[in-house]
Amino acid sequence: MRLTIVSALGLSLLPLFSSASALDTCSEDSRSPGCLLYLEGVVDGALMYKTSALGARPESDGFESRALKYRGGSRFQDANRRYCVDRIPDRNVLVEGLTEAVSSGEVKDQEGLAQAMYSLLDCQRLK
Repeated sequence: MRLTIVSALGLSLLPLFSSASALDTCSEDSRSPGCLLYLEGVVDGALMYKTSALGARPESDGFESRALKYRGGSRFQDANRRYCVDRIPDRNVLVEGLTEAVSSGEVKDQEGLAQAMYSLLDCQRLK
């Protein structure tokens, strides 16, 4: 009886140890259903937080950006926020972009995936 319970518990935990990460699965076949579901989840999560990130200020590390920030004041910042609100990309376009990035080998780890997602969602005119 005890052996049966221990073996059942061990067999139920086996998939947790034997499964590869979702990003590794995507690097093998970027068009597989599991990979597409994973990338759709990444896009959904990014879009969920995109609206709260729209109020972020543009980078102000250069002379031009600081001059625009101080001379334009809140008008410039509000215009940039309105510009970004109108340019939230379509979900399917984002998933396709991530799929292409994974299949081309540009995305190899979680940091690369986050960078690719950030670049696809970036709408700041000040670069």
